[in-house]
Amino acid sequence: MTIPTPTLLLALACVAVSAAEPLKPLPKPPEGVEIIENIEYGTGGGHPLHVDIARLKETPKDLMPAVLTIHGGGWAGGTHRGYLPLGLVKAGYFIAAVEYRLSGEAPWPAQIEDCKAAVRWLRANAAKYHVDPNRIGCMGHSAGGHLVACLGTLGDVAELEGKGGNEGVSSKVQAVVDEAGPTDFTPAAAPAVGTLPKDGKDNPGLVKLFGGTYAEKKGAWEMASPALRVKAGDPPFLVVHGEIDHLVPINQAERMIAALKKAEVPVEVIRVKGGGHGLRPEKPSDPPSDPDLKALEQAIIAFFNRQLKHS
Repeated sequence: MTIPTPTLLLALACVAVSAAEPLKPLPKPPEGVEIIENIEYGTGGGHPLHVDIARLKETPKDLMPAVLTIHGGGWAGGTHRGYLPLGLVKAGYFIAAVEYRLSGEAPWPAQIEDCKAAVRWLRANAAKYHVDPNRIGCMGHSAGGHLVACLGTLGDVAELEGKGGNEGVSSKVQAVVDEAGPTDFTPAAAPAVGTLPKDGKDNPGLVKLFGGTYAEKKGAWEMASPALRVKAGDPPFLVVHGEIDHLVPINQAERMIAALKKAEVPVEVIRVKGGGHGLRPEKPSDPPSDPDLKALEQAIIAFFNRQLKHS
């Protein structure tokens, strides 16, 4: 697994890693950057959960803003390892890439419980890491985009806090970057993820995630739909979505954007022309996407600067 170059802020969204496959050490970080692996932040399902962190070796004078990164992979695969966007690190951010339970181990709400536990861990340990506990953002792609949107709209919801550690500490975040995340799993928004089977049955990946069909687990499907949970006072969002995304249709972003605007939550939008689910052309022969990955990186850094850095 390699660390993304500074031009790649995208999650390692679609990389499924076998549980039997040994984890390879991450490459040596660039000069001036420190990476620490496998820090235990809490527990889920009775076993430890971890973050990898990246930060500048030279501790800045002022407390650092922080960004939690949440990987994708359809809630069933993927890995947090390597999702350490160096562009943000070099811009002065403390980065923590979050491990969470996958749907094959535990159904919803395990995934959001784990992400919330990671926020609580970082806030509880802010002084240790020279982080400002009042300036914590999050970003994720695909399933990770969904989970960060949930962090933004379900902050401090008691029934979703879980028992993963640091109970009583706030799990609220102050800024959200949602890249290609599904936001509404109700029939009115279908297909939420991928194409529904021809027989009209619910998407099997979602049935696995929620432990049942929509009819059987309607409450879970709706609670996990951040477009339905938006309320006044939620943190600012940057929503990034490819216009030709065939896995998570752009109507998912549009539903989220409309809900945020209705609640008067600050929202910025980037529609990537020529961008598929990976926010870039799906085939080498396709025209370049606009904005390209480098421009997206700069836009994301600028968004976090506006929301998390002191003026």
